Formats: sequence, C-alpha cells, structure tokens
Amino acid sequence: MPPLTWVTQHRSWALGVGATILLVLVGAGVWFFVLRSPGTQVNLRQALRLYRLEQKTGGETNAQLPPTGVYQYRTSGGEQLSIAGISRSFPATSEMIVTEAGCATMKWEPLVQHMEGLVECPQRDGALEIRSALSYEEIAGTQTTSVIHCPPRMYFVPPHWFVGERWQSTCHSAGENVVFSGRVMGPSSVDVGGNEVPALHVRLTLFFSGAESGTNPNDYWLSLQNGLVLRQRETVDVSQKAGPLGSVRYTEQMAITLASVAPIR
Repeated sequence: MPPLTWVTQHRSWALGVGATILLVLVGAGVWFFVLRSPGTQVNLRQALRLYRLEQKTGGETNAQLPPTGVYQYRTSGGEQLSIAGISRSFPATSEMIVTEAGCATMKWEPLVQHMEGLVECPQRDGALEIRSALSYEEIAGTQTTSVIHCPPRMYFVPPHWFVGERWQSTCHSAGENVVFSGRVMGPSSVDVGGNEVPALHVRLTLFFSGAESGTNPNDYWLSLQNGLVLRQRETVDVSQKAGPLGSVRYTEQMAITLASVAPIR
C-alpha cells in the first residue's frame, strides 16, 4: 500500500505554500535540500533492527500467515509532487518487515522517509482480511503518519475464492473515507530466486473523493500457502485543491518482486 492519503495528510502544508514562500525558500538555499526531498535507503541491518524491536513474541506462527522476519525485494519506481520539482526514486532493492501478534503486520520500508503497510488477519473459513493500512511519509519538511481502519470482510483473499470474484468495503481514517474495491484476477505463479511459486493475483483499488480525488490501484501476487506478498505493482494518482497553488497532484509508481521466500532474522 501507498502513503494512502498523502495529500490529505499534507493539507496544512499545501495550503500554506504559495509562490512567495517558495521564492523565500529558494533565496535561503533550502530548495534543493528540503523541497527536493532526497530519500535515505533502509538497509538490511536497519530493517533487522526494526524487526527485532517490533516482533515481541516468539514461537510458532499461524500457518495461514507468512513466517516473521525481513524479506528482500527487487524494486523500481518513485514518487512525485506536481510543484517545485519534488520527487525521489526508490532504491533497486528494498525490505519488507513481517511481524505477527495474531495478525501479520507487513511493512514495506524502502526509505527512512517512506513506509506503507497492511495488517492481515486469518479467518476460520480460510480468508485473509485487511484490518488496517498504514503509512508514514516525510517529505518537503513535514512528517505524517496515517492508519486506515477497515471493517470485517474487507478481504485480502476471500474465502473459497473464484476467478472474477469482487467485493467492496469503506474504510476510515481521521476525517476521511476510502473505498476499497477488490477483485480476484486468478491463479498465477511468480519467479522467486529461480523457483516458480504458486500465487493468487488479487487487485485492490482505492477510490478517493471529496476534497481529494483520484485512484490507487494495487496488484498483488500472494503466496497461496501463507499470503506473503510475492510481487506487487502499484500506482497512485491523487489531487487536492490547495489554495494559491490551485491543485497539488501526488503520484507514485512502484513495483517489487520477492528475492527469496526465506525470511532473514
């Protein structure tokens, strides 16, 4: 998942930035260092430290969920804002941190300044439900954290799924509704370290309306064994009215593919 409500979270920043402020920043020599927002990669050592801090329990994990640990992914993409040339790329490799406490929390952290994740919970009927979507973003001098809560039956993998199956739920964060629309695209496989791993291709599309408008389609290839993200492809295109700036547009493109099914601990 993306910084799902980036423009919403940065409303106060966007409304407060006008041409005069931008000129002041340029004159102060801050434009390149702050507005260009370079990112710092989260390396494997840092990811392992975060995993060990967040994984509070030990022992056996639920067989419906991915084994806990740090997973490495081949990565491409980046994120952009439509003003002041604000953009940055994701590194060629990145980590996903998986922890469990009844449900699995999967956090993709390519940069110190960018995190997006999901909490998935197993059900007795074999389904995997999304309980919440998480994001952290630090860009253009601001830091924001978002948690979007979803109701029961917001499926990541529905029970007894079939090709073409669809579902929809409305999830909530502070002051905002986000509609999640899901579809089973069908069984597939993903090349992970030279081995073909059976997968289920699921598409989740987020719809924003109101002060924000746009879409956020996500394609996931999930392990049929335990729901691990084997591959993900995501785009974000969201705009918001922003006072003197007219409209601010946030876009993101991301693609990741798992390098090994064995977690690092």
